[in-house]
Amino acid sequence: MNKLRRFTQRVASVWDVPERDVAGMLTGARPSTVRVNRLHPCAPADWETEPVPWCADAYWCTDAAAAIPLAHEGKVYLQNASSLIPVVALDPRPGESIVDTAAAPGGKAFHIAARVRNDAELWLNDAVKPRAEKLRALASLYHVRYTRLTTVAAQYLDKELPHGCFDRILLDVQCSGEGRVDLRRPDGLRYWSEERIEKYKYLQTRMLDAAYRLLRPGGTMVYSTCTIAPEENEYPVSQVLRRHADLDVVPLPVSEPNFRPGLTGWRDHRFDPRLAHAVRVLPTDAYEGFFAARLVKT
Repeated sequence: MNKLRRFTQRVASVWDVPERDVAGMLTGARPSTVRVNRLHPCAPADWETEPVPWCADAYWCTDAAAAIPLAHEGKVYLQNASSLIPVVALDPRPGESIVDTAAAPGGKAFHIAARVRNDAELWLNDAVKPRAEKLRALASLYHVRYTRLTTVAAQYLDKELPHGCFDRILLDVQCSGEGRVDLRRPDGLRYWSEERIEKYKYLQTRMLDAAYRLLRPGGTMVYSTCTIAPEENEYPVSQVLRRHADLDVVPLPVSEPNFRPGLTGWRDHRFDPRLAHAVRVLPTDAYEGFFAARLVKT
């Protein structure tokens, strides 16, 4: 069986849709959203007519080119709507200690800073030094204040940062990126393989374990990916729930017709039943494929 067929069969079984529908769901340009930067605001523009209903300061933007000059000034940030979910789920509050463990290129970190209006102890981390340096420059452009910027692999953060001291942790992890695949492109699956998924699932589990140690009791952690594979979504979260009895999964404050519950089983795999509180985003004309789970440490 060729790679394309293996991929579409897997995705169809995860989403519980006919295989023939997969290609249509993973093709086509999706409109950007524009998030207005509260830290460096601009005057209302024509694209501020269709707000994203579950995310303050975010608007649908079918003409992204019109907003690019403002993005270059740090007044707005362009991103797909799915990428807004993690920070809305994290619900950061002023005065808290917060870490974004994989912060580059900066969209989610800057969203956190805007939500708390720079009134938080915000730690930024990205394992890739050139990305971290670009993040530093963009943080200045977007008027973002942060406490510290580190360049540590997320699975080792518990060896570099203080344990049990963060109120909120964002873990938007490196993944196989299946939710962003464009099957119109001849090379759309160039980097995709089942072996790559297997490699990531163990790395992601280690990242979750490290983040758990950094989270204080009563704290909230959001785990998210832009991939489809249950091995990279429900599996790592199930593993960390099994190891840590003081972790729980709680519902996310977002809802759209294409948002589905997380899986509690797939093929021969069985996952923690609480993962029904996670969210899977099926791609549409507006959304890329995505996964997010909100975990609370009791």
